[in-house]
Amino acid sequence: MQPTNPSTSKANSDVTPAGPKRARFGRRWKIALASLAGLLVIAGAGAAWATYDYTNDYAGKLLPGATIAGVQVGGMTPADAIEAAREAIRPRLDQVFTVSSGDRTWTVTPRELGARNDAEQAVAAAVEASRATSFIDRMEMKLFGERLEFARDVGVRFPRQGVRGFIQGIAANYDKEARDAAIDYSTGWVEVKEAKTGRKVIKQKSRLALMDALRSGDTDVDLEVKTLEPAETGENFDQILLVRIGENKLYLYEDGEITHTWSVATGQPEYPTPTGLYEITLKRYMPTWVNPSPDTWGKNMPAEIPPGPDNPLGLRALNWSAPAIRFHGTQAIYSLGYNASHGCVRMANEDVIELYDMIDVGTPIVSTVVAPLKPLYASAPDPTIVPEDEGDPEPRTDPNERDR
Repeated sequence: MQPTNPSTSKANSDVTPAGPKRARFGRRWKIALASLAGLLVIAGAGAAWATYDYTNDYAGKLLPGATIAGVQVGGMTPADAIEAAREAIRPRLDQVFTVSSGDRTWTVTPRELGARNDAEQAVAAAVEASRATSFIDRMEMKLFGERLEFARDVGVRFPRQGVRGFIQGIAANYDKEARDAAIDYSTGWVEVKEAKTGRKVIKQKSRLALMDALRSGDTDVDLEVKTLEPAETGENFDQILLVRIGENKLYLYEDGEITHTWSVATGQPEYPTPTGLYEITLKRYMPTWVNPSPDTWGKNMPAEIPPGPDNPLGLRALNWSAPAIRFHGTQAIYSLGYNASHGCVRMANEDVIELYDMIDVGTPIVSTVVAPLKPLYASAPDPTIVPEDEGDPEPRTDPNERDR
């Protein structure tokens, strides 16, 4: 064995194996990188193609994740989405609202009031949101299941005109005028018609209450109503005087019932007692008689007669609201039951004193003709004149005895 040259051996060991090893490693690395790049290109192309295909699948449709009125409308056409949204809010439009007052109720739905919705605008916004997504956004949706972040409710508008018309319709049929207590004497007798309260719908407050309910969804609405009180409640009708001309009697009603009746004398045909509704305006104790017609039938009488036995007004007088007409006493009791006065209603003195003590100023008077007149004096130009021999045994024709 020959000795080896150390320097030569070291050189050979450093140079001979180095070249081939580096060459094999470089080629593998390049192949790996090329393979990876190829795979990435293939994957990218696949992703791009998948995204392209995904875009085509949703062409003219809303992207997944779009929600309108709580309904998933992704994959729907805009027309289908509008219909789905409208169907979703149908219960809200057809919800029944009840307006009530006392035992009366009225019902209405928002649709009947003309309610409108913005389903078309909501879908249009969803369409715009779908169009605004980028290629990368759609790739993420395809590859990773991402969804379009779009959610919107459908708004409902309640036209004031519809609400106004509905409340006005209620008011037209529900409003009621108050009715005053009234005296009915169409039968010749007295009947008091009771007072009745009325009502009036407060339209503005009722409209606002219904609008608030429509917005909140509260289906029970109170109709705002004002109670109308009658001006005449009937408290003044606890006593009523009824003069029945022709029959020539006076009746006193108390609380709707006849409690007293008196025979009276009413006006001659030439001087009729006025008919209609009146009231007592003045009570006169021991009245002074003042000549009411000094130029005609009273021209032969004094200007006035003081209280006393010769006074034509007797011991008491109760003035009517009709001019120059009154209940008063008389000594000419033979005239009672006839049409004998110049318009006033004569009573026996004891009767007029009784009446004077029983009633107050303001007591209503009903005066009505119920039978043919019964004139006492033959001079009265009336076809129902009572002949002198059929009346009082000693009929008086002296005008001085004819008081008002």
